[in-house]
Amino acid sequence: MLSQITDPLLWSLAWLFIIMGMIVFILLLVYVKYGRELSIKYSIIFILIASVLLAFSIHFFLLSFGI
Repeated sequence: MLSQITDPLLWSLAWLFIIMGMIVFILLLVYVKYGRELSIKYSIIFILIASVLLAFSIHFFLLSFGI
């Protein structure tokens, strides 16, 4: 399956975006659990950034496999 990768740049971008998306998601969880005051604005920003990064990583994985 790994021998079918067409572009290593897309593959590496996909992994980078997955890692960054998971870090932002973990930051959101830590912020919600241990934050002094819950700000809806910051929560929405965290959710949007995490969802965009994870969506682009899925997109890059599909492109790297030629789907």
